[in-house]
Amino acid sequence: MTTPQHGHLGDPTTTLRRLAVAGVLVPLLALGACSGEDAVTSSPTAPAGATTAPGTSTGSSTTSSVPTTSDTPSATATRTDTKINATIKDPVLGHTITAVTLSRSIPWPAGNPVSAANFEIVGVSLHNVAGKRYSATIDPTMFSLQVGPTGAFVAPTTEFGTTFGTPLATAKRGETKDGWLFFKIDKGSTGPVVLKFQRPSYKVTTTNSAIPAQAFTVKLSG
Repeated sequence: MTTPQHGHLGDPTTTLRRLAVAGVLVPLLALGACSGEDAVTSSPTAPAGATTAPGTSTGSSTTSSVPTTSDTPSATATRTDTKINATIKDPVLGHTITAVTLSRSIPWPAGNPVSAANFEIVGVSLHNVAGKRYSATIDPTMFSLQVGPTGAFVAPTTEFGTTFGTPLATAKRGETKDGWLFFKIDKGSTGPVVLKFQRPSYKVTTTNSAIPAQAFTVKLSG
């Protein structure tokens, strides 16, 4: 798998608090109230030796071309939205991540001629459900996108705000979040589109155990 690039950070171990006793996983409802959570930070960059697990992509895709609703779009660009059903599951943390729409050829806002000439804006709409076992979040910075087998994994950008859709927010333990990630991909890139979720390493304070970093990938098209 290509080494993540474009602004990814290091991978410090994250401290977690697990809802468990004596090292045994216990459902949240069986415990009732829980103690306060430790602070959690994360990084989308896998350390050397981290393993990669594939996700699943099911169902047929339907494609529709729609003009952008931006107030300042490129005059000739046409956004193409493809409905998909591609899922990543983290069996350890209990996270479920589902990509539901892939958008290509998103028109650049006016006033960005250099960027428009060199990069394509690619959008991915996600439905994220964070697990209930740990105080581990699903953060937008944990994702990256690759277009083509030799393309670099690119981190999402936040520079477009709400121009093209509601940005994806962080899902905390037990929460569900829906939103968009947008990526600047080299213009003319073709081939399979692959989404990667990078789980950082964690330390579980209640059991003094560790959860290793792991990368999960799923093909969105191609």
